[in-house]
Amino acid sequence: MNIFAPDYYVQSFKTLNIRKLHEMGIQLLLCDIDNTLVAYDEEVPSQDVVDFIHKLKMNGIEVALCSNSPSSRGKNFGKHLPVSKTYPFSCKPFPFCFKKAMKDHGLKASQIAILGDQMYTDILGGNIWGLYTILTAPIAIKDRNITKVFRFFEELIYGYLEKKKILKRGEFDD
Repeated sequence: MNIFAPDYYVQSFKTLNIRKLHEMGIQLLLCDIDNTLVAYDEEVPSQDVVDFIHKLKMNGIEVALCSNSPSSRGKNFGKHLPVSKTYPFSCKPFPFCFKKAMKDHGLKASQIAILGDQMYTDILGGNIWGLYTILTAPIAIKDRNITKVFRFFEELIYGYLEKKKILKRGEFDD
């Protein structure tokens, strides 16, 4: 397995097969915020995001936010959603957020999935810690400056994964 390859590749959080996650025994979905749920400069969740969280909860899946955004961004965004926890300034791919989520929710890594738009943070971190990893296409083209650096290297990873026929950008699982 390639540590940058997701277990599941979706076009958007809106196309995520929630029933599939439930059937796999996923009890917690860690959601990145920026360019996963909303563009990085959107202050509050859209109605689509609110509906997505409610649908997850109706299917027995708890939701927590796990973002590398500053604390103020993560906390302000999270207060508008019925999520169990918000882990801002997570420093993904480092283990802090993942280990804390396992402890806080009393779950094993195999019971947790992470949904994010970046291979170098969300997917790498989730794969290292044994979480079920879900890559989504970024919502917006514009990124923070630091994210642009990661996107450059991500292009190399996409090229490698495509060459090895592991993952092709735009060929989603759902």
